[in-house]
Amino acid sequence: MASNLIGTLTAQYPGIRFIAPSDPNFEATRACYVKRDNHVPFAIARPQTAEHIQGLIQYCTKNAVDFVVRSGGHDCAGRSQVAGALSIDMRDIKYVNISADEKTATVGGGILFRDLAKALDARGLITPMGSVASVGYVGWATLGGYGPFSTSHGLGVDQIVGAKVVNAKGELVEAGAELLQGIRGGGGIFGVITELTIKVYPLKELFTSLLVYESSDLKATWASFAEGYEKLVAAEPLPRALQLQLFGFELPGLGKVLAIGATWADADQEEGKKWFDKIAALGPCIMNNPEPKSVAAFTEFNETLIVYGSYGRGYTLNLSKYSAKTAEVLAKCTSLIPGGGIAWSIHSLRAPAPSKESVFGSRVDHLMLEFVATTGVQELEIKGAEWARDSMQALKEADPGNVLESSYVSLMGDEDSDYKKIYGEHYDKLVELKKKYDPDDVFKYAVPRLSV
Repeated sequence: MASNLIGTLTAQYPGIRFIAPSDPNFEATRACYVKRDNHVPFAIARPQTAEHIQGLIQYCTKNAVDFVVRSGGHDCAGRSQVAGALSIDMRDIKYVNISADEKTATVGGGILFRDLAKALDARGLITPMGSVASVGYVGWATLGGYGPFSTSHGLGVDQIVGAKVVNAKGELVEAGAELLQGIRGGGGIFGVITELTIKVYPLKELFTSLLVYESSDLKATWASFAEGYEKLVAAEPLPRALQLQLFGFELPGLGKVLAIGATWADADQEEGKKWFDKIAALGPCIMNNPEPKSVAAFTEFNETLIVYGSYGRGYTLNLSKYSAKTAEVLAKCTSLIPGGGIAWSIHSLRAPAPSKESVFGSRVDHLMLEFVATTGVQELEIKGAEWARDSMQALKEADPGNVLESSYVSLMGDEDSDYKKIYGEHYDKLVELKKKYDPDDVFKYAVPRLSV
């Protein structure tokens, strides 16, 4: 099948790059963040244009060829690859065109954070994105999009003002208001997103700091932070420019610690430093290293902290606040981290703008807790999964009123995704749009994998 498809499509679209399993670059090309040794595509297609994608979709639908679309390859459950399917790898479509008024940019469907950040940095601009350079922007943005700008500028879904999509018939269409609503939260379940138009903003750089707390007594450290944080936010609202990403991980020489990646998305860095110091004072802080960084440098540095090609997967749940009971459980689960780079992380969304122009479900203040049960040590894969599931169960049992029904679809697997809870009041609209724009489920391997 691979040779027939490659031969037919190469004749019609000679610009498409095809990589077969016999190619020495095949394994490196198919590699994703989450390693799945048995999820081997029968071939990889690297389209260069929207026309190439049209040809691929038309051929696959006509000839009943299974395919999966890859933007960056960071799906937490390894769904960027499907065994025996054609992998349509978008990463060569990576242009960035900034508008004359520097308020929007059009980006190719395969753009990664690193390339987008570099293009915007060169013009003194930013757009909300996540923290790791190799993540695909389109997948991240269209399914939600948490990151250092979530509170200051909004989620990824809130930046999307236009989209071009290759639909189930292989037609290239400009998304209207209805389809855009579905794309903002429903991702690629309606078609292949070849281009997004997104909002951009003036900002030269991020101001960042890594705060590390002395954690020999994790329970006491967590109790101090949680109590102090809740008192602080009750007394005065945190500035929108301030974003705090909490971590529980193992540091050489320090062991398992509570740490915070603090970012300040505003030009007034002196004010940012004052707030970093306030957060540092919430516990026995032993490191606070404020420094300015370009967004590109920020994402490239974070890339060095992960293992690309890890075993395992991610897990998640949403919390309301840092309650005392929740703090106690997080302290314990930090002490039980199995090693091998396994960790947890908390993103936050404060004062989110309500939006009926997206189907994203979590439009309340919340903490998005991510269990990063991924590791380069294959022998720890099972232990990591058990640790993550046990930790989530402990949180639900210890403080059930602090756990929200909604959760983040990007960090869940098919087996633990309750889409009615994830999308809430928007679920029926999402299903309605799926039935309208992809009634035959041509894009069945896209996330969320709805059964309609």
